[in-house]
Amino acid sequence: MVTNVDFQIMDGGLLSFADDIVAPEPDIRHLQDALAVLADNVPVEKNRPLYYMYRGVFRDGDQNTFNQHQIRYDITVLVPGAVGREYIKTVGHFHPLKPNSSETFPEYYEVLAGEALYLLQRNNKSGEVEEIMAVEAKAGDKVYIPSGFGHVTINPGEGYLVMANLIEKNFSSQYGPFRDKRGAAYYYVKGDNGKGEFVRNGNYHNSVGLKMVPAPHLPQPVEAVKNQGLYSAFMADPAAFAILR
Repeated sequence: MVTNVDFQIMDGGLLSFADDIVAPEPDIRHLQDALAVLADNVPVEKNRPLYYMYRGVFRDGDQNTFNQHQIRYDITVLVPGAVGREYIKTVGHFHPLKPNSSETFPEYYEVLAGEALYLLQRNNKSGEVEEIMAVEAKAGDKVYIPSGFGHVTINPGEGYLVMANLIEKNFSSQYGPFRDKRGAAYYYVKGDNGKGEFVRNGNYHNSVGLKMVPAPHLPQPVEAVKNQGLYSAFMADPAAFAILR
């Protein structure tokens, strides 16, 4: 999907799709939905939207391919700005185990517009962080969420962050691990100099260093995504994305 071709970003962050794109009304995450994972206690601004999630987007005629392979293509829009000191982010979640497997479902992301910080976090059985990295991504970059990692997406920029994902269509995300610790092991906040910086979340009892990784340095388990967008790569070779199931 391509910005200003397949969709346009409207005032406020909602999307207007081209005539050949089938998209549902978005699910909206408001400020009150994110209070449990924020760095600061903030006043509730009722119905303040933080991000919009369009689940199950497809080009007219492509629905059967997605259904056959049990994969869903979503588009999410994070508005710019901050809540207290903290840059706007998703509430974050982990994925459940695949059936009859010791691996969790992975996920594939692509930045369509704006810039993103993807926090990828792996916990131990006690819910303490074992590993965490911040992946810096811009338009065109793809980020693979491997088995065992939860993730939070942050909009560090001044404009809207629009991202797409490919994911197995039936499982339910697990929000509890981040909610129980009031977010990931690091927050991204505005420092005294006005620039963004990471600060530790004191609700974790251990301290693990944060690794910074540019998205182009990440491995890509599906070779085709190196040269085209997620949507095009999936439609060209949907079997290559069986790793998501």
